[in-house]
Amino acid sequence: MMDSMRKAAKSWVAKLFIGALAVSFGVWGIADVFKFSSATDLATVGSEEITADAYSRALQQRLQDIGRQTGKGVTPEDARAYGIDKGVLNYLIQGAALDSEVKTLKLGVSNTFMAQDLMKNPTFQDSAGKFNPDRFKQVLAQNNMNESTFFASERQRMLRDALTETATGSLPVSAGMLEAQYRYDNEQRDARYFIVTTADSEVQAPTDDEIKKEYEAHPEAYTAPEYRAIAIMKAEPADIASKIILTDQDLADGYAKYKNEFFSPEKRTVLQITFPTLADAQAAKAKIAGGQDFLAVAKERGFTEADATFADKTKDAFIDPAIADAAFSLPEGSVSEPIKGTLSTALVKVVKITPEHQSTLDEVKPLLSDRLKLEQAMEQIQSTYDAVEDARAAQTSFEDIAAKAGIPFQLIPASDAQGKDKSGKDIDIPHKPDVLQAAWSSDVGVENDAISLDNGYVWYEVREVVPAALKPLDQVKDQARAAVIAEKVKALSEDKAKKLVERARTGAKLDDLAAEVKAQVQTSQGLKRTEKGDSFGRAAVQALFAVPDTGFAYAVEPDGKGARVMQSAPVLLPPFDINSPDAKSIAKQLQPQVSNVLLEAYLAALQNQAGVSMNDDLWQKLSGPQTN
Repeated sequence: MMDSMRKAAKSWVAKLFIGALAVSFGVWGIADVFKFSSATDLATVGSEEITADAYSRALQQRLQDIGRQTGKGVTPEDARAYGIDKGVLNYLIQGAALDSEVKTLKLGVSNTFMAQDLMKNPTFQDSAGKFNPDRFKQVLAQNNMNESTFFASERQRMLRDALTETATGSLPVSAGMLEAQYRYDNEQRDARYFIVTTADSEVQAPTDDEIKKEYEAHPEAYTAPEYRAIAIMKAEPADIASKIILTDQDLADGYAKYKNEFFSPEKRTVLQITFPTLADAQAAKAKIAGGQDFLAVAKERGFTEADATFADKTKDAFIDPAIADAAFSLPEGSVSEPIKGTLSTALVKVVKITPEHQSTLDEVKPLLSDRLKLEQAMEQIQSTYDAVEDARAAQTSFEDIAAKAGIPFQLIPASDAQGKDKSGKDIDIPHKPDVLQAAWSSDVGVENDAISLDNGYVWYEVREVVPAALKPLDQVKDQARAAVIAEKVKALSEDKAKKLVERARTGAKLDDLAAEVKAQVQTSQGLKRTEKGDSFGRAAVQALFAVPDTGFAYAVEPDGKGARVMQSAPVLLPPFDINSPDAKSIAKQLQPQVSNVLLEAYLAALQNQAGVSMNDDLWQKLSGPQTN
């Protein structure tokens, strides 16, 4: 919730930090950075200090974010292995460099501007689009913030963004870069090709030794995933509504409140013909009076039945008041006299009348009851949340809390990160993606914050974690045998194709080679590097574009049971026009990359200008032994 509030997608954080799991210190050199700073601070950047606590909090937040995104827990060892720890440190140093520059330039944000920005923030608005103080306090509480820390964080974000957005600006993409990308994207080739296939029977059966080597070489393929036992409670209006009992007075009051919504106005199905003049309308009326069918007359005037029919319309659905008055004053089956309307002259015929109807309380009781219960349930959601939180604070079990509050409880004995049980079947989990991501970023014994929904809450706790484990070979021997066969088939397919291409390059014709392997030559046209068609996969396209005009190439099919032998036709390249829609689209795609390069250079310059020093001993204690 706070992520969307902070508009992070447009900030320097999103441009450089998201996905940067292995950020190196190459911008300014790790050897130059690890110099003694102070005994208590991890790093100093200009006038800004980065404490060990700030680093630890940022690292923990990053690991939780990755856990929610991937559905898997990330350990400190994983953080070191993937460079996440260095990425977090780099992020903090970049932020500190920006803060130092803000102070140097004496930039600020007024309280008035902060208040105006807060009032316009949709995260804190009610359904009418107005700022809701209670909503504001609730969101801050859910994110462990108070007003002071919120405004400090927002002021820092605004000032940092002011610097980075000014620095990156709207630097245009150079014509040279644009043309190069245009040529890369739009170069086209036609291909003549055939597929040489390989059957499982063409390769030798795997030996026990080969099966064992496959098993040992690819343990991840034969490892049971981590499973977690998860306890879940949830409180949504529908959960609470089923427990609510309405009195007769509740129903009577609700009916009075919503009575107008249970009223159906009179509706009529009307046939209509319009005419340019009154004389034309009178002539048509005479034909109908003489026995000619109304729709037949309409067709003579060029109207289809659909054109002339206005089915089940209320009076206010007719644009012309004069025609509406006439249509709703006629008895069923009768035809009007010519009507001089505001827009045209018309004849109408009423073919069906559905009278108005005011539904009684008895008629709408089931629908009204459901509505009133949901309304009351919406009002009780917050009190239910408070009661559940109080019970959790008292160390009451989920089972007992749910039973007392009358809300659903579910215990999932074993679920993997995708929500499947040990047999591979999908488990029915409420708000499944959110719950799984949260559960896989938590652990046994951790008291987790409730997941906030649009109109309710979900509570969860991890009861047990069964680590991922390698299955015994005898359980997966058939799987390993199939993998060995597949690899042999793939290798033989590639060897066949490679030899055929070598022959083609020495003069053999593609059609003759295809005939030898009893394959049919096919043609695919207009292939591009950046596209893949139904008949051409990514690997085949890349291989085709890696050879010169009329050259030969091969690529193994995705299933490995064959390989494609191809000949490239001459290159087709549309002329480059910098003002074309295609060129403008490419420029739009390249713009963020250009801005990111400039942003990286700007941040590096700020760091060099401010000066960066680090407490190497403290870093080693916080992050542990480093591997390069």
